[in-house]
Amino acid sequence: MSYKIELHCHNLPVSICAHIEPEAQAAAYIETGYNTVVLTNHLSAATFRHMADASWDQKIDHYLFAYRRMRAAAGDKMTVLLGAEICPDCYCATDFLVFGMTEAFLRAYPDLLATDVATLSQRIRAAGMRIYQAHPFRNRMVVIDPKHLDGIEVYNAQRREASRNDFAALWAKRYGLPGIAGSDNHRGAADAVSGILTQIPVPDNKTLLQILSTKEYQLLRGGDPGKE
Repeated sequence: MSYKIELHCHNLPVSICAHIEPEAQAAAYIETGYNTVVLTNHLSAATFRHMADASWDQKIDHYLFAYRRMRAAAGDKMTVLLGAEICPDCYCATDFLVFGMTEAFLRAYPDLLATDVATLSQRIRAAGMRIYQAHPFRNRMVVIDPKHLDGIEVYNAQRREASRNDFAALWAKRYGLPGIAGSDNHRGAADAVSGILTQIPVPDNKTLLQILSTKEYQLLRGGDPGKE
């Protein structure tokens, strides 16, 4: 038996580019047969555009709100894990998928969005988490020094963006970086199409990190990714 794991998705009200609430998205992933979903809502200046006077803790409360709602909606039908897609202010639209994310880590670094990638990577790795560059060959992306990465998203199924997955796969191969896949789902069941397949269930971040580290998974390449 294989288990279907989503590594890249977004929902409201945290990701302002999303078009679906957490409860509806949980139902969509259950409908499409996923066992585990890593919710990687955007963590950037835009996330908190309406919270200029809020403290960092208040901002993190807002960030975690969608995760808690989605996890509650999934109940015992599906596992929902906390991840993040971080876009530091100094890297414009360049995004990093972080796996193994914890509330404690988020609250510990009020300057998280102001760090450079070297500092961001060092903090993430020191906390035992893993960092992957998301869709590195989209327009406006900056290709990052591989030494700061644990891997690359080599298959992004977002059909509204040209992710140039073939370039990403070649880049990962050149530098010996593990590849991952994700739906980059901002909507519902029709966009829940990609991820990884594992031979064991993934009930928590500890198991996810172990699987990513040992590369004991297969890529699930679904959908019709955006073209030029």
